[in-house]
Amino acid sequence: MFDSSSTVLEAAKAVVERRIVLTAVTNDLAIGEILTRASEIRVIVTGGTIRPGSLTLTGEPGLGFLAGLHIETALIGVHAICDGLLTETSLEIAAMKRTMIASARRVVVLADATKFQPTAFCTIADAAVVDHLITDATADKHALERLRELGVTVTQAGAPE
Repeated sequence: MFDSSSTVLEAAKAVVERRIVLTAVTNDLAIGEILTRASEIRVIVTGGTIRPGSLTLTGEPGLGFLAGLHIETALIGVHAICDGLLTETSLEIAAMKRTMIASARRVVVLADATKFQPTAFCTIADAAVVDHLITDATADKHALERLRELGVTVTQAGAPE
């Protein structure tokens, strides 16, 4: 599952480049279009109402559709990660992300260093629901340690090993 986010969009591009065979579900029209570039990928778009100023789908029928799925891995973007919480600026977006998380066996959050900031308007979920966080080398070390304490596996792209 590919959530609507600029970082998840980059992951979708990488999947297309690698020509990975999979069924992809997304609530983002731009991500859906990117994924259709690889004939190996079956693309399913959730449906819903297009969020003004973006290509993100929210609400019904997408929420109901997502609730009935059993997804192996959900790639999720967030507006902010702070104090063990994943947060968003929009109630509708947060609801879509919560439903995606509930439908997935494995939750991977993709968040660059700018996402480690004070909480946004509403809670998506406790960070403890995250199985794996992928971020960049400049992410706040204290915030990453807090996530590790919650049982989250953390990978820093570009960080020395």
